[in-house]
Amino acid sequence: MQTAEKDVSEVELANEQVKNKEYNYKEDPNNPLNWSKWKKYSNFTVVAMNAFIGYFSSAVYMPATGDIMIYFNTNLTTINATIALFLLMNAIAPLFWAPLSEKIGRRWVYITAMALYTVCTIICGISTSLGLFFAFRILQAIFACVGQAVGGGTVSDIFEAHERGKAMSLYILGTILGPAIAPMIGGYIDQYLGWRWIFYIKTILGGILTILNIIFVKETLYRPNQSVLPPPKNFSERLQRLKFNPFGSLGLLTHPVVLCVCIPTSVSFGWFYLLVTILPKTIGSIYHFSTGSIGLCYLAGGIGNVSGSIMSGLISDGLYAKRVAKNDGNIVKEYRLIPMFIGVPFIVTGSLLYGWLLHARVFWIGPLAGYLLSTFGIMFTITVASTYFVDCYTHRSASVMSANNFTRNIMGMMFSLLAGTIRDSMGDGWTYTLMSIICLLCYVVFIPLTIKYGTKWRAAEK
Repeated sequence: MQTAEKDVSEVELANEQVKNKEYNYKEDPNNPLNWSKWKKYSNFTVVAMNAFIGYFSSAVYMPATGDIMIYFNTNLTTINATIALFLLMNAIAPLFWAPLSEKIGRRWVYITAMALYTVCTIICGISTSLGLFFAFRILQAIFACVGQAVGGGTVSDIFEAHERGKAMSLYILGTILGPAIAPMIGGYIDQYLGWRWIFYIKTILGGILTILNIIFVKETLYRPNQSVLPPPKNFSERLQRLKFNPFGSLGLLTHPVVLCVCIPTSVSFGWFYLLVTILPKTIGSIYHFSTGSIGLCYLAGGIGNVSGSIMSGLISDGLYAKRVAKNDGNIVKEYRLIPMFIGVPFIVTGSLLYGWLLHARVFWIGPLAGYLLSTFGIMFTITVASTYFVDCYTHRSASVMSANNFTRNIMGMMFSLLAGTIRDSMGDGWTYTLMSIICLLCYVVFIPLTIKYGTKWRAAEK
């Protein structure tokens, strides 16, 4: 009999080996890979909604920053710091959620985190002091990111390799739909109901999502009977099994394939957050739009985000299958990265158009077209990268997605803090020219390196 001290993560790896050898998962009706389509997609849809709420919570009050600043009698830098700290917590908290979900399962992590998110959100809404608002905004971020932290693991649990491209694009769509529509919604709520109602409505959404988690989210971290640990004999033994290193996920960043793919996608995501953080000030000062109209401007980025994620899913699996067929059926996981080069020209072209058309004070539809193109390219490449990670690290999918999420959000935090300073010192044209140059260099250096040497690097890891 296995000892109580045997780490559950070792059991999960054993399960993976069993699945690949003696154990035929296709003959096991309880394996999530064999669930009915209804059970898979009802589970998956609610998980995507959990992912949606994270970035939605981050972006929904961006158009209302001016009113919140006035209410708390502070400055815009302080209010923008709440956005940066939210992103920082979005980077750190998944390092705990992901390995925890690989210990105790996914379901209760979703349920607990969303229930606590709901509590923290209502406290933000009724706050009368900046300190209380700050504190519970940070706590809200810790619980809001559970979908981003664990969702990649759920995708890996219930979808086979040939399905993951489309599934991952839908999951990422849930993630990026938040910042796509949130500012538009937040702008009008602030204009007609006041900024507190932004948090009241998020509280309602959190409560609904908690109920949906309880009803529809089933446990997907499946362990075949051959490898299940015996029940813990006492509370001390239970705690022993729950031990994990929350920063173990960051160890994946020492793997060349993970680091080389994280760098370009995280840098481009950082520039994306620079753009959206200062969009109210940029558009407001040039075109003198109302809060609601500024919120509507984010819709251009939303269309870019959504279409980029969907197109990536539609293209990724097809190109991957063709490459494998040309290679006599031999699977090379780095083939997943080739579609990334479709997205890069959109990032470069879109950022240049956005910056210089703003500089020239062209009619507002011109800069927003550039904004749309750049977000299309950014989300296209992020979706491709996410699918590649899940394929390469199936048994640690939640952890590798958390490492990727960490680097993206750290960059988002840094760029959102520096956004105003960079724009004030360089102007719109040169700010987004710098964005296009840095993003282009990162993609053309690191992605070809991974395509060429990725197989060798991963073999060395094993």
